[in-house]
Amino acid sequence: MTSLTRFGPLRIAAAQRWTCAGPMPGFETLHSFALLQHEGQGPFLWLQSLEEPDLAFLIAGADCFGLRYPPASRARADGDTEPCVLVIVPQRPEDTLRVHRLAPILFDARHASFVQEVFEPEQVTGTGYWTGPSGRAQSAAWLARIVHVEHAREGGVTQGAALVAGDATDRGSALGVAQ
Repeated sequence: MTSLTRFGPLRIAAAQRWTCAGPMPGFETLHSFALLQHEGQGPFLWLQSLEEPDLAFLIAGADCFGLRYPPASRARADGDTEPCVLVIVPQRPEDTLRVHRLAPILFDARHASFVQEVFEPEQVTGTGYWTGPSGRAQSAAWLARIVHVEHAREGGVTQGAALVAGDATDRGSALGVAQ
């Protein structure tokens, strides 16, 4: 099925659609999403709303920022997928890359659902500064649910995004392995 996204129309299979199981603060009416990994963006993914084409959140594994959350939070996720954090894109080159460290997104790849959980500052360990990918391999269920986007190039210029069909497991980990 073709869905409109902030990156243009993309074919997103039913198995690659995610449901927000609990409302995201400020976006309570949105429930259907896809995870997009763009070629060359390493451990960063886009959590793309399938109901509001212009809305996509940049996310990365919490481990990329040295963050750890209480074990109880894992009960809301599948246990095979690390929590992800919303990335705040710097507005100026001298600004530091930051994340929403107290409100990770917990994914359940087996059920294609996620929740955003809010923690108290004392419940979270780690600074939230970029440490790089951990190298942790992701589960096959997680990898299969990611839409991989490559960009068509003509004469070295990006012309647009196109979905690459195939098994996601042959492309490496979206969150744990540097691309």
